[in-house]
Amino acid sequence: MPIREAKVSNCRWIYITGATADDTPEINYLRKNFPYFHALDIKECITTGQRPKLEIYPSYAFLVLLFPVYNRKTREIESSEIDFFIGKDYLITTHDGKLPVVNKMFEDFLAHSQSGSLTKSNALLLLADIITQQLNACMPMLDHMSLDLHAIEKLIFRGQEKSMVQEILISRRNIVDFRKIMQAHKNTIKKLSPANRLLKLVPENQSDAVISNAVEKSKEIWDHLEAFKEAVEALQATNESLISFRLNDIMKTYTTISVVIFTLTLAVTIFAARLPNTPLVEMQFGFYLLILILFLIGTSAVAIFKKMRWI
Repeated sequence: MPIREAKVSNCRWIYITGATADDTPEINYLRKNFPYFHALDIKECITTGQRPKLEIYPSYAFLVLLFPVYNRKTREIESSEIDFFIGKDYLITTHDGKLPVVNKMFEDFLAHSQSGSLTKSNALLLLADIITQQLNACMPMLDHMSLDLHAIEKLIFRGQEKSMVQEILISRRNIVDFRKIMQAHKNTIKKLSPANRLLKLVPENQSDAVISNAVEKSKEIWDHLEAFKEAVEALQATNESLISFRLNDIMKTYTTISVVIFTLTLAVTIFAARLPNTPLVEMQFGFYLLILILFLIGTSAVAIFKKMRWI
């Protein structure tokens, strides 16, 4: 059901999913039952925004937040938008259904309201609880990122630096995308305090506590992402240095082989000139002596390169 509602004595939660076009029943429901909603806010429920924001009006507030969702098929972190309309006695949420935490919270709220175990609630406190729980759901993704970076670090120093190039780039992309999603969360959530003062939803001391908790959770996530950003950049630099070092070793070996082969080729060319007085040409065992000379030249060249630590 795209539009569902749960209600207690002083708060109702209207839960909307599937608002994908301007003429859908969900959008028409908002226009009909809440004619004072700004047209741009309703339009925002249809399109996917690029940043969190909070708009405060005399009778309601409109909040847009983005949360990360991990796509297991593409191994990519994507953003999922959730929009909130906050009034004195209602909370309206609209999203694409990709946030299982919000889905579960509504089911619990509905069950408690029907059973009578939840008799009182408040739009702002409910909103703050949704935000906090959704931020808590980001922690497993952060743990997974941390494990990935640790595994990459181990494999880099086990000689698998070439195969780790793609893994490092995937991790770096996910960290960048995660940071984009979370960048404005803290400042946007802080603005709920002036919204509460204007709409008079709950006493300020009560609102400050729950809003502060959500802000701290957002800050904690951002601090983790900052640490991951520095870690993945360090791993990428280390991996590139190891690849460059191994490539230099390979080039040094190839250069040494080329010099030895060139020296031997030069010696053979000289003895094959067949000019008057060319050594070994008329000797009975000249060929074998030439092989011995070439062996000595090659061995001497390798010994010199080893002494100079070129190989």
